[in-house]
Amino acid sequence: MSLFQCQHCGCCENTALTNHGWPYKGWEKHFDWTGIENRKGMQLCSACSPTNYSDGKSCSKSGRWHEQFERVYLPQGEFFTNKTGNLEHRETGSEDFRQFRIEP
Repeated sequence: MSLFQCQHCGCCENTALTNHGWPYKGWEKHFDWTGIENRKGMQLCSACSPTNYSDGKSCSKSGRWHEQFERVYLPQGEFFTNKTGNLEHRETGSEDFRQFRIEP
């Protein structure tokens, strides 16, 4: 399971806990983006994801934080998922993302 930085709020998220952690094109068509059109195409944490599928059915994993681990906000755009699946700080190379925590 890989970690990634939400492109909307900047928090650390796990790909196994959201429908929107994958950087693959085409998945966007499966969701209703009404009211959050500016997020379409982004890698999103569970809280920033659409709440419904395109057919109107509710997404059980979306629109709220999953509470599986603490939500840690990080400076936007300063991290990437490295080849081992960890978040890595672009400037320092550190995988200890918690040291870069910011208040939301």
